[in-house]
Amino acid sequence: MLYKIDEKQILLDYIELERYEARKEGETKVAIRVLKDGRLSIKEAAECFSTLTIKDLKKIQEEILQLSEQEAQTD
Repeated sequence: MLYKIDEKQILLDYIELERYEARKEGETKVAIRVLKDGRLSIKEAAECFSTLTIKDLKKIQEEILQLSEQEAQTD
């Protein structure tokens, strides 16, 4: 009996994790757009996106800056 409860809980935890990861992926895509366009600051974005931390948003912003620098160099 205990085994079945553990198995069910593991499955529920897995489903919850998958939902969280999907939500985070979606929020990351939106965050890239709003940070790239300058519509929100990192602090404002952190208040809007529940799955992204300020650290995540700073990393996204750094990646945006690196890509724009690379594009500028190729032009």
